[in-house]
Amino acid sequence: MAKLLIAVTADISVRLLNGQLDYLVKQGFDVHLVVSKGESSEALKRDGRITVHHVEMAREISVWKDMKALIQMIRVFRKVRPDISNVGTPKAALLGSIAAFLTKTKTRIYTLRGLRMETATGRLRKLLWFIEQLIIVLSTKVIAISPSLITKCRELHIQGTSKMSVLGKGSSNGIHLANFEEKSRETVRYVFDNQQFVVGFTGRITKDKGIEELITAFLALEDMNLLLVGDFDEQHGLKKETVDVIQSHPNIHVTGFIPNPAPYYQMMDVFVIPSYREGFSNVCLEAAAAGLPVIGTDVTGIKDAMVDQVTGILIPAKSSSAIQKAIMILKNDEVLRETYAFNGKKRVILDFQSEQMWERMKEAYLKGGHTNVWAYKANP
Repeated sequence: MAKLLIAVTADISVRLLNGQLDYLVKQGFDVHLVVSKGESSEALKRDGRITVHHVEMAREISVWKDMKALIQMIRVFRKVRPDISNVGTPKAALLGSIAAFLTKTKTRIYTLRGLRMETATGRLRKLLWFIEQLIIVLSTKVIAISPSLITKCRELHIQGTSKMSVLGKGSSNGIHLANFEEKSRETVRYVFDNQQFVVGFTGRITKDKGIEELITAFLALEDMNLLLVGDFDEQHGLKKETVDVIQSHPNIHVTGFIPNPAPYYQMMDVFVIPSYREGFSNVCLEAAAAGLPVIGTDVTGIKDAMVDQVTGILIPAKSSSAIQKAIMILKNDEVLRETYAFNGKKRVILDFQSEQMWERMKEAYLKGGHTNVWAYKANP
């Protein structure tokens, strides 16, 4: 039985692995999860099928906390002695890749879920570049969750893209359709007092998600509602005027953090994801699975999660006028909305079901991550 150690930073990131861990256990892997303590990981620990190791990792850079976490991470690796490690999310990736290298783990996989440096500047950008490069050097294989991530790494002159591959057409876990459809049936109260056209967004409410531009576009439109499924990020970076509008406008509703966003897609007519960058954008898959056309920015990750003029409309990033125009095109053309929605759901069924992703992941683990089990292979 192969020992597999998977590491993510925050407890909330356990949802990125929904279903995958159970599948791997059923396939005969001895699965160990390293994560900061929280409700999700505690539930897995009580379940008993997966061995959970808690290492408290700070999301932001903190020299003292990070050194302490690294020592704990090395101890876990020494105790488990995994045959394979797979680390992902920034802090767990850094600490886990160092620990795996120092303890001579044979197969060291890094799941590249996004490039935070894309929207960073100055010294922070240089530091993030160095950290990304270090993780890749220490890894034997890199699974990028979208083809455009590999392209972006080349543009940023990150070395080691020959190690990078994508499972299928992208995503880290796909979407479990049966589970999503079951969750969609949960009864929730309709949040608006009118029956006007609803523009929807799901995710953290923060500047990097394009919320400034989305609000500007919405204010220029008439007879519409805006449903924001998520909560304000602690460091959202939004202008005070934007926050005030979100909190006071009668046609804007913010759900706050909710564990099950699935039923809220049923309230939307179109879905908008105006981010400046993504790793892949699972919410595009969720929206498509819910039967929605998608408006997304032509940036890393999103351009892989949807197809322009097939499942939705790709627009330039940081353009409120482009958001406004795309919304009006879809609002005024019900047939086009239905066509994009149909194509989007069909694409999810054909290419992005979780079971397909889990099978590809299993093959990668069984073959040590070194053989050609990838649908997309980067050139050196």
